[in-house]
Amino acid sequence: MRRIQRDVQHEEFIKSLTSGESAIFRDIWRVLLFAASFGIYLGERRPLQKVESNKAMPESYFSTPGWRGFLYLIGFLENDSSDHLRKEDDQEEKLVTAFEEYANRGLDEMRSRMQSPSSALSDLVGI
Repeated sequence: MRRIQRDVQHEEFIKSLTSGESAIFRDIWRVLLFAASFGIYLGERRPLQKVESNKAMPESYFSTPGWRGFLYLIGFLENDSSDHLRKEDDQEEKLVTAFEEYANRGLDEMRSRMQSPSSALSDLVGI
């Protein structure tokens, strides 16, 4: 499976969520998983515009047993067949792309909602 990418426009926002005393997430993969879930909730994907290959994360960084299952569920959202369950490169590519695009949309909305003067944690809880 190819490495998971994120749009460079979100780097500072992700850094603010994962570093410092007020960090909401411990790891970038957790931010991306939450953002993808939020993008799915919104029912929208947004293609990545610009990526830096050195920022891409290997699948092994997503250290949760449910990672593969989450990708497969995305596959069921995207089509009515079970083709995405096959271990074929083109199917895995589609799943990873869908994950990245849902996460990208989720990050856009998270950043938009968190730009208000209230606390970041209360904004995330409100999502």
